[in-house]
Amino acid sequence: MAEETLETTRRRCVLSTKLWGRTFSGLTCMTFRHRGAETLHKLWFNVLTGHQVGHYHEGLKLLGIDKDPPAVAAAKYHYLTNQIGGLDMEYVEESPKKVWIRYVAPMWTYNGVALLALPGTVRRTIFSAWHPRNGKLMGCPKLGYVGTKFIMEGDPYDEGYFMEYDHDLAPEEIMQYKTVQHTPEFDPATAPKLDPKVWPEARLLKAQRNFSGGYVNTTIECLNNMVGEAVTDFIAAQTNRHLAVQYIHELKAMAGVEGKDVGAITKLFATLLDACYQDFSVEKLSDKKHRIVLKSYRPFGDDAPEALRHANFEFQTMGTRVLNGRVRATRQREAVGGAKTAEVWEFEDTGRWLY
Repeated sequence: MAEETLETTRRRCVLSTKLWGRTFSGLTCMTFRHRGAETLHKLWFNVLTGHQVGHYHEGLKLLGIDKDPPAVAAAKYHYLTNQIGGLDMEYVEESPKKVWIRYVAPMWTYNGVALLALPGTVRRTIFSAWHPRNGKLMGCPKLGYVGTKFIMEGDPYDEGYFMEYDHDLAPEEIMQYKTVQHTPEFDPATAPKLDPKVWPEARLLKAQRNFSGGYVNTTIECLNNMVGEAVTDFIAAQTNRHLAVQYIHELKAMAGVEGKDVGAITKLFATLLDACYQDFSVEKLSDKKHRIVLKSYRPFGDDAPEALRHANFEFQTMGTRVLNGRVRATRQREAVGGAKTAEVWEFEDTGRWLY
């Protein structure tokens, strides 16, 4: 198989990153709507701490910063990995023991006016879940984090600094909050940079796709552990329905699909699957009926349970309804290639208004 062009990689990854990024945001927003602020805070804490334990040491070595002073290494890790993930960041190294980082708006997590609707305190939970744990993970009990500004509390960016003190920190000292009116100016020329030979554009695009998909998968896992599968599936279903209503036209335009007949609808969902590097095939059964046979299930894995699959298909069900109220979308499981069972999506023009 020929290697895809950079233009193709860019097109596919931008689309999948948008889809999975909105899904992650939607899951957290819907958790807040149906389960309240306490569950939302707990969800964020569990998502971030679980992700950090699995990736931190590997990331330090991969970026070549594992030998830097602790405050520098911690700040570089957050600055570079979030840039890889597609976030806009700033970095100011005041000294080897005090290094500032900023997360610049617009926020990737809460797109648009969602920023205004979520509790402002959630950002403090997010930072307390991740940043003060760096010292422990690096074996440096002198390293702490100080949060100084938060977007959701009306500041222009999320800001803070890693500080290596001259003494071991007590538990209450590891994460601190201080109001700082005047902070150092960011100079892009002095900030750390990713090696373009190690991180060419194609690799960055794929990393951003994986970044978004990984958060979707981790969020579902954490919700399952916190509130059980039934509630998780309900939240996933509601998220997918609302995402389809809100974004199906935008995604259709990004995918370059014209029209709204059964063929166009099938092409749209096939294009989204292709953008997510799924294994699938498309079949035209008749002029009125098309189907997609989906053999992989990223970002969840082929062992994803039936109830979660059904909840996720709400995106296709509602997206189809929004685009054409005469077309019905259905799903089932069929044996494909021996014992393996595949998702089968069918899109049929019924010739009548269904709703």
